[in-house]
Amino acid sequence: MLSIADIPFKFLNFRGLICVLIVDNKEFKFTTYNNAKIIQYEVSNGLLDITLKKGCYYLTLTSKYDEGLKLSAPSKGKMEKEIFESVSSDILVTLRKGNDIIFSDVSVNCGLEVVQDLIEK
Repeated sequence: MLSIADIPFKFLNFRGLICVLIVDNKEFKFTTYNNAKIIQYEVSNGLLDITLKKGCYYLTLTSKYDEGLKLSAPSKGKMEKEIFESVSSDILVTLRKGNDIIFSDVSVNCGLEVVQDLIEK
């Protein structure tokens, strides 16, 4: 599970991150509150490439996605924003400790929502 979003907090606005991957019953958390960082975030032409870092761990998610279905989403308290969510995306997930691959697999028919506001910042 991965979510990256711009979070309004009091007088600040920051990019928040929460990601959890379970491998062999071990939980790997990449979150804003545990000092994980987004070191790569690229979205273009239906391709998504994200790399997260926490300590010596790197988590890379790569996906080729279609635009999916149009949904209404909240914006400043009103459901006026349009977003698109795919339920047929394939996502390659790779977890590394340093240069050693701990886990790598492809999930098929995944839900994926890419919101344009986040991409442009």
